[in-house]
Amino acid sequence: MGISIVNYSETAGSSASWGVLSDGVIRPLKTRYASHREVMASYFAGCEAFAADMDEQTVSAAAVQLHSPISSDIQLFCQGLNYADHRAESGVSDGHDGENLLFMKAASSICGPNETIIRPRGCQLLDYEIELALVLKAGVSERTSITDSDLSQYVGGLVLCNDVSARDIMFGSPIVQWFRGKSQPTFCPMGPVLYLMDEQDFEQLYALQLTLKLNGEVKQSSSTDCLIHRPADTLTDLSSFAGFSAGDCLLTGTPGGVLLNANLKTGLSIILNFTNDEKRRKKFTAAQLAQTRFLEPGDVLELEIKTPDGAIDLGCQRNEIADA
Repeated sequence: MGISIVNYSETAGSSASWGVLSDGVIRPLKTRYASHREVMASYFAGCEAFAADMDEQTVSAAAVQLHSPISSDIQLFCQGLNYADHRAESGVSDGHDGENLLFMKAASSICGPNETIIRPRGCQLLDYEIELALVLKAGVSERTSITDSDLSQYVGGLVLCNDVSARDIMFGSPIVQWFRGKSQPTFCPMGPVLYLMDEQDFEQLYALQLTLKLNGEVKQSSSTDCLIHRPADTLTDLSSFAGFSAGDCLLTGTPGGVLLNANLKTGLSIILNFTNDEKRRKKFTAAQLAQTRFLEPGDVLELEIKTPDGAIDLGCQRNEIADA
């Protein structure tokens, strides 16, 4: 099996360190790695040498502050509408034969797994999206055909993340602005664990269970077996128009259960006011608020991704919502 990497500080304001997490205990790494890319390069260069870099002294995970195990100087590629139930609640037909929806999210939105999520000023439709992120260990600069059998050459790690989204910004700005609506500060909690995969772990890639709770109530629950466009095909598609590097991440989409809900009134609010940004946002926001309550200050999100047997466990996130 692979290993679980964490980035942490022992005291507030102290410098961050890297370590290997197991059974609630962290074994610090002696080398001062500058980024997760360097940690991954060291691990995949040789597991024995990497193991020798672990300190014998341990630190309790409960006694430290856990940071994002993903550095912010990367590209965040994202998939949209990649679970059938989420496509349906978004008002989109079955997508098994449709085009893979790919977009970007600013890496500056990355924050720690337990940090406060800040609702931007004027935002009324703040939403969550639990997602599995794949961390790449090899780059591609030209069109490349990637298959399930050689996926392990390109994917090195797994991370739990939340693709936080301001729906009124996404659908209320000129000609629909997904990038703006998904890239605000704190809109991508990641971690706590960067799970570095061994070859056998790929057998469980489609057995991971995703669970998101809002104020203790389960809102999203699904399995990666329900992914429509799977990683090998997606990376092949991505390589046809964009380059990616080791350390970059692919967020593989969210299952059903988000707060956004599409109906005829919502659709008409966009279509009938497509060229009038202010009116479209007002109508779209009113249509959504008439259906459900979106995230508000004081709300608490709890997320986890793991296999049923716990062999792969990406840890838990706990984030409270606050206003800017």
